[in-house]
Amino acid sequence: MKGSQKLPPTPLERAQRPELGHEPIPKQRYTSRRSMRAEQEGLWPRVWLLAGFDADLAEPGDYATCEVGRESVVAVRQPDGRIRAFHNVCMHRGNRLVEPGRGSARRFSCLFHGWKYGIDGALEQALDAESFPQGCPPGSLDLRSVRCESWGGFFWINLDPDAEPLTDYLEVIPAHLDPYHFEEMKVVGDYTLEIDANWKTSMDAFHEAYHIYGTHPDTLDVNDDVDVPIDCYDRHSRMLLKLAVASPRHPEHGQITAKIREHFLTTAGIDGTSFRGRAEDVRPAIAKAVREVQGPAMGADFSELHDEQLVDDFHYSIFPNITLNIFGRSAWLFRHRPHPNDPDKMYFDFFNLLRLPNSEIPRAEHQHLVSRDDLVLEPLGGGGELLAQDTYNLPRIQRGMHSSGFQGLHLGDQEIRIRHFHSVLDRYIGAFTDPGANSHDG
Repeated sequence: MKGSQKLPPTPLERAQRPELGHEPIPKQRYTSRRSMRAEQEGLWPRVWLLAGFDADLAEPGDYATCEVGRESVVAVRQPDGRIRAFHNVCMHRGNRLVEPGRGSARRFSCLFHGWKYGIDGALEQALDAESFPQGCPPGSLDLRSVRCESWGGFFWINLDPDAEPLTDYLEVIPAHLDPYHFEEMKVVGDYTLEIDANWKTSMDAFHEAYHIYGTHPDTLDVNDDVDVPIDCYDRHSRMLLKLAVASPRHPEHGQITAKIREHFLTTAGIDGTSFRGRAEDVRPAIAKAVREVQGPAMGADFSELHDEQLVDDFHYSIFPNITLNIFGRSAWLFRHRPHPNDPDKMYFDFFNLLRLPNSEIPRAEHQHLVSRDDLVLEPLGGGGELLAQDTYNLPRIQRGMHSSGFQGLHLGDQEIRIRHFHSVLDRYIGAFTDPGANSHDG
């Protein structure tokens, strides 16, 4: 933790439940190319997007790209320590300057005709500049800047030069999540899955706990999928999933299940076989062990977190395409990205994070996978089996939405975060959606 002054704790008060109606969400939002174009015009150019990790740009010239739909942006650390971002495109003939991913460069050179740009975006050399009768004035042919700001150990981009500041856009998120100190977390897993589903189909799956009973029945002995507090804010939302307790749907509800002993107590450094407390004593015991024993061993100060944050899954959604499962010691960060031209495809980025502020553990290398039924996701660091269950469903949901027998999402109260997400989406794409967007367009 930087400095000695402690941050205010994460607010646990309930937000007022919004009135969002009960009309079905039209399936065309997930299948229509018109809806996809409305997002390309009204959403992605106007929102703040989590583009990468500050720590990945440690030295001047270190760069990383962010690919969203048809847009590619390259962010690069400057000699003065700032991170600046630019459209990843040569101003001569439109060639992409760098391939997707991370790297380091003294300058950017176009592989088509050799034009060169400084890491500050300035045009340094246009080959045979004298052969252009209109000239090649560097100022007008510099790389086009993109808004770039940092929060939480992440750098964010916004294609709208007049966008509100990042901290204003994030609203309650910094106050809620700063106590977790994401800037102290290391990337111990970095994966991209290509999935045959719309990016919103994926977002929906992680906006509710209602699917746990059907999709993750093997976890009902370790989590409460019934009493799940939900808070909807202006753009963003959260749900609090209680762990180390059996679901009311499970026959061992109110007891210490074998998996709670074998997994939750053991991973907190407690001998689960000799634990003699009651079921209600499990969670306080885990929080105490994490705070007093594991925290110092990890070099992490957990004094700013509530006991619940050291045990439970505090799940946050940052509009439009970030979901976070946060467990105090660690976190899963999911980024749901649209395909550039196919509404039935997406890119699912999974980052496994571990809070190890003093560790020199190497950053995980990126792996790009294509999702399929027999894909083994266990290397994803504890979340592999759960993600395999979710990603198995997503293509089937997407194909089902194309059925003439299905018209739209029929949502219950446990899925209010999905309805809230679509109400926020409406603010951005409403003016860009023509009446035909709700009709089949192939």
